[in-house]
Amino acid sequence: MNSKKWFSGIIVLLLMISLLAGCAAPGQQANVEPNQTQESSEAQTEREANDGNVEQPTASSVTAEQMQTAVPTETPAETESAGKDKATAAASDKPGAAKPTPKPTVAPPAKDQKNQPIAKPSTTAQPVKTEKTAPTKAPQPANIVTISIIADEETGTVLDPTAVELKKDDTVLDVLKRITRKNKIQMEYKGLKATAYIEGIDNVYEFDRGAKSGWMYRVNGEFPNKSAGAYELKEGDVIEWLYTIDLGKDLGAEYE
Repeated sequence: MNSKKWFSGIIVLLLMISLLAGCAAPGQQANVEPNQTQESSEAQTEREANDGNVEQPTASSVTAEQMQTAVPTETPAETESAGKDKATAAASDKPGAAKPTPKPTVAPPAKDQKNQPIAKPSTTAQPVKTEKTAPTKAPQPANIVTISIIADEETGTVLDPTAVELKKDDTVLDVLKRITRKNKIQMEYKGLKATAYIEGIDNVYEFDRGAKSGWMYRVNGEFPNKSAGAYELKEGDVIEWLYTIDLGKDLGAEYE
């Protein structure tokens, strides 16, 4: 009898415990699951930190607000310009496509020339000034005469026809002395004026080619009948000193 009461009491006690357990189970489960989830997440994070394999937050975990902050916003004009640049770059990469010509850059004007007017090139031809020069007068020829010296056949020409300046009151002897001195030709004479007589020129003397040999002169093709010291010259006269071997007959001279 006592055993039946004890048994029925145990059953009642079990029923009460099960009822109390059923009422408390939902609340405990609600309180336990977040804690268990948090504990499992913390335990997993701790284990990954200890292992050195902590994963970084992926792109999927970034919120829309963070993406908006990280990515710079583009204006419609910039988007259109970027599209044109990409299209131009793609077209230039194609084989045979002409590359766009870069725009020339214009250098800014210098500071000191900023406010200065630009000088325009003059299209009007400037007249060229020509200086008139007075015509130069040719020097007037001085009074001259011509003289030559020809010895015998063996010696030949001693002096080719040479112009000599004629001075006032010059005689044939004066011109002969001046030209032989200038050309360093040996000449020897004796007497003065009307008695002057030429003995030798260029070391060719009278009587070297015989008793009728000696020096004679002629002016303008004629043999004067006077001494060389007495015959005065005029401008343009042509004097010839010649060596004769026959008192002038071999030279065409005729004396009365």
